[in-house]
This record gives sequence, C-alpha cells and structure tokens, in this order.
Amino acid sequence: MQRKFTQTKFFQATIIFSVLCLLFVVSPQWLIHPLRTVVMTVTLPAQKVLSVIAFEFSDTFRFFSSIGELKEENERLEKERLKLLTQNAQCVDIEKENGLLRRELEIAPREKFSLMTASVIGRDPSGTGNRFSIDKGSMHGIEKGMAVIVDAGVLVGKVADVFPASASVILLTNPESVLSGVALDTEAEGIVRGEHGLSILFDMVLQSNALKQGDTIVTSGLGGDTPRGLIIGTLQEIRFSHDRLFQQASLISPVRFDRLRYVFIIKDEYPR
Repeated sequence: MQRKFTQTKFFQATIIFSVLCLLFVVSPQWLIHPLRTVVMTVTLPAQKVLSVIAFEFSDTFRFFSSIGELKEENERLEKERLKLLTQNAQCVDIEKENGLLRRELEIAPREKFSLMTASVIGRDPSGTGNRFSIDKGSMHGIEKGMAVIVDAGVLVGKVADVFPASASVILLTNPESVLSGVALDTEAEGIVRGEHGLSILFDMVLQSNALKQGDTIVTSGLGGDTPRGLIIGTLQEIRFSHDRLFQQASLISPVRFDRLRYVFIIKDEYPR
C-alpha cells in the first residue's frame, strides 16, 4: 500500500511543489541564476513581441488622446479667434463712428444755432425711408416741428413725433413735409415738398420768377418754424406744373438720407 502511494501522480506533484517552495525560500544563487538565465533566454522572443505590442498600444493611445486634446485646443482657438474678430470689428466700427461724429461736430453751424446731437436709431418700418427715429426726446428738450440738419446746415427733415427718450423725424421726401424755399441766385420763391416719398419738389413758383438749373434752394424762413438759409438742394429738370400756372423743378439733396447716422436738432437760433 505504501509503495503504491509513492508511485501516484499526486505524491510526485507534492514532492515537486515542495522542492520548488524550498528553492524559493532558500533561493541558492548557484541554482536560481541558471534557471533565470534559461527562462529569460526562452522567453526573450516573446518579451520582444510583447514589448513592441505594448509600445504600439501606448503610442496609439497617446495618438488618440492627442487627437482629442488637439480638437479641444482647436475649438478653444476658434472661439478665441471669433472673439477677437468681433472685438476688432467693434473697435473699427466705433473708430469710424467717432471719426464721423468728430467731422460732423467740426462743421456743424454751432455759432448760429443751439444744437442737440442725436443718433439715428431706427428707420421707417414701412420700408419707404421717409422717416427715422433718433435717441433724443422731450426729456432732452426736443419739440415737434424742430428742424433736423447735418453737416454745415443741410436740412434733412423735421421732428414729427416726440417721446420721452426718442423722437420721429420726417424727411424732406415725405409727402407730409412742406416748407418755404428760395433760390439763392434768382431769389425765386416756392414751396418745397416731398413727392411720392421718393424725391423733393420745388413747386408753386410764379412764372414771372426765373429758375436756373443748378441753383441752390435754401429755406426762406417764412412761417417761423424753420430758420432761414438752411440748404435744401439744387434745382434739376425745370418744368411747368400740370395746370401750367406755376413752375416746378426737382431738387437733389447734397446728402444721402439712407446713410444718416448722426443729425443735429436746431433747438434755437442765436440772435445776430
């Protein structure tokens, strides 16, 4: 019975395991070193393959990680670029506005009138361009009927409706706009009114008065609501009225109404 047990695989495995444990505990260098040499030699090809795989996997992981980081960096840089682009556009626009306002202020006839500077904040919602809104109102002393000018005294319209912090201005092209005008060269007098919301007409001029193409029309001051001498435009296409009782001519303003950004409201005229 004893002999048969020592011949079993379990007994043999136990002996081998015990010997290995003893070697592990004792660890004699004369035995461990040759074994390690054999193991390292046998597993060297496998170690090389595993090492290459590990490095490739590490590089691949770093590559994909760097793609995510580059994507985030590109998104951050794009946002920063758009931010700087917006800020630059705003700075350029502000600089242009400041330059335009300085130019307007330099040539505004402040020696003749008490002026209030205003910014155009809205256009005619109907799309006809006959009105615009400004950022000054009754709290700033603006009143209905006040003349609105640009440059060195070019009339563009009158205040039509007044609100606490804003006002509406009708342009000279508006059919509701009617005022008296006079020609500088020939002193022919007539009525300046808007025509179809598109142009300005110098109308009701007596046939006995001479009209000359290219002559400058200014406000006559009749009626008292608009000062005399404000430039309205130059005469073009002189003709007779439909009833042939009066002369009339189209007027060309020296300014573009659709490009107005700053205007001046005449609050009062200084005594001469």
